[in-house]
Amino acid sequence: MRNESYETSIFINCPFDKEYEPLLEAAIFCCVYLGFHPQLATARLEAGEVRLGKVVSLIGKSKFSIHHLSRSKASRKGEALRMNMPFELGLDMGFRLGGQRKHRDKRFLIFEKQRFELKSALSDIAGQDVDQHEDSFEILIRKVRNFLKVEGGIEAPGSQRILADYETFQAWLLEKKLEEGHSEQEALDLPVRERIQEMQSWIDQGMPVPWFPK
Repeated sequence: MRNESYETSIFINCPFDKEYEPLLEAAIFCCVYLGFHPQLATARLEAGEVRLGKVVSLIGKSKFSIHHLSRSKASRKGEALRMNMPFELGLDMGFRLGGQRKHRDKRFLIFEKQRFELKSALSDIAGQDVDQHEDSFEILIRKVRNFLKVEGGIEAPGSQRILADYETFQAWLLEKKLEEGHSEQEALDLPVRERIQEMQSWIDQGMPVPWFPK
């Protein structure tokens, strides 16, 4: 992994399910592509580590956060609401309001699926700017890019360039993993940390189009 710092670390708080995977992977790719370091609880697989302590550690080491509050209502009868995401947003807000001095400049990007969904479920968020992803990874990449461009003060290509390079990366990764002996399903279901490492490796190699085995 590349050297990580508070200034380049991004805590990602989102649902970890198959339905949300395309959005999560797009967010991770955009962060890595622009030189940042995604921090996710699922990237650390040590079973003895208490989840809450893991989350607090990741929040504390990250200047930036992306909070996906896209489960503000149940999608089917009998489904429970997902409370982890608003809880982790609250922890992050606590760092910004009452943490160390460096935490006072924390920057948040908060997503909901459709406009105004959160207002009825989380009234305390009134006054916060909330973006919508509409279940579109293309929209999400554009908004993550704009957030990091403005709040991170970085140079960044347009979102269409990032999307095109994302497609190139996905094809490269699949070819690489098949060559390494993975099945296609395994190549599509890599651990989060491995995917991040492959994104960084692809960028470090100059973002090649085809995969050439050594």
